[in-house]
Amino acid sequence: MVKFNVYNLGCKVNRVESDSITASLLASGGNQVSRKDADVIIVNTCTVTGEADTKTRKAIRQSLAGENNPWVIATGCAIAIDRQGFAALGDRVIAEPDRMQAQVKALELLGLKVGAGDIATSSNASVHLDGSQLRTGKGFNTRMGIKIQDGCDNACSYCIVHVARGHAKSVEPQKILEQVKSAEQAGVREIVLTGVNIGAWSLMNGTHSLAYLLEEILAETSKLRVRISSLEPQHATDDLLQLMASSSGRVCAHLHLPLQSGSDNTLKAMYRSYNIEFFANRIARAKKLMPKIALTTDLIVGFPGESESDFAASLKFCEEMAFSRMHVFRYSKRPGTPAAVMEPQVSPQEKARRAELARECAARMQQTDLAKRVKTSELVLVERDGRGTSESYHPVQLSSEHEVGSLVLLRFIAQRDNLLIAQ
Repeated sequence: MVKFNVYNLGCKVNRVESDSITASLLASGGNQVSRKDADVIIVNTCTVTGEADTKTRKAIRQSLAGENNPWVIATGCAIAIDRQGFAALGDRVIAEPDRMQAQVKALELLGLKVGAGDIATSSNASVHLDGSQLRTGKGFNTRMGIKIQDGCDNACSYCIVHVARGHAKSVEPQKILEQVKSAEQAGVREIVLTGVNIGAWSLMNGTHSLAYLLEEILAETSKLRVRISSLEPQHATDDLLQLMASSSGRVCAHLHLPLQSGSDNTLKAMYRSYNIEFFANRIARAKKLMPKIALTTDLIVGFPGESESDFAASLKFCEEMAFSRMHVFRYSKRPGTPAAVMEPQVSPQEKARRAELARECAARMQQTDLAKRVKTSELVLVERDGRGTSESYHPVQLSSEHEVGSLVLLRFIAQRDNLLIAQ
């Protein structure tokens, strides 16, 4: 058996981890196929909400229905929370919360040997099982994610990820730099720094911060740009914003700051560590240093106890912040979290109504931001024939003459739907 499939659920951190597993299995002689044709399927799970758990169970059951009576290795956050429950889904389900050990088990089932020192070996390939295998070429994103951190020391009332992934842990800067330099040498032109709470990155002794790491990356490379995947508002510090502003485009003028709610009442119930005044001040500082910065966010609607006035205040605040993109989520009860037993719970119908209004608000803000970028120029990463992503994180339609994977300076001449049209 050498046919495998890696099925990913959840966040961008999961995506990077899944890509690392895929790259290592390919390098060790595995053959990546569709889920229905695979002999071994790794499901990298998510447990951030009750809905995510439901999707995880569905994905495992669908994987078991493959034509080759496959082994299904379920790994990741959901398994860390309920290993026995997921193992009980089938005799051919292996529940292994540790992603590294899940990868090792997959190699064994595929008939590929695992040698001393955590080295997977086949007759013609060897690779360390540490996530450092290059994730480039067919089947991988043009933008390469680099995981710099894992775990979280926050305990938001709706979230169980801090339980599933444990305390915040930082990857050593030298290991990060090795991956970044290898990516640049392989032709990667944009890396995305990812983690559960990347603003918590620091050296082992607690000194230095994300700004220090970015300085090191910029000093060690010259041909790629860096994008910060997601940053808690309290970590959008002046030193980080100033470094971004002075990087001459090497660090994308784009920040994803998860707001979650624009109501102080709801933020307090969520156990978030800031209020809307603090958030607004950080946004104002970012815009002062980088007038063209793109700001994206996450918003949860229908949180327990969110009144109609709280919701209205939340939408009003979002419009004042003028986000270029806003991901809207209906609150989904996650058993085991404080929010799951908070009262009053908002009805499903009301959550759906508020989500629709919030998505209409998000669409208006997106169109406004697109319009203001027409007749301006940005570096665009060409991700596939005729399509790319701007520094401001908008999808771009461009000429097919540009090489996939390249960074090109383009002028935007129009917008259409949710696209910028480049000249």
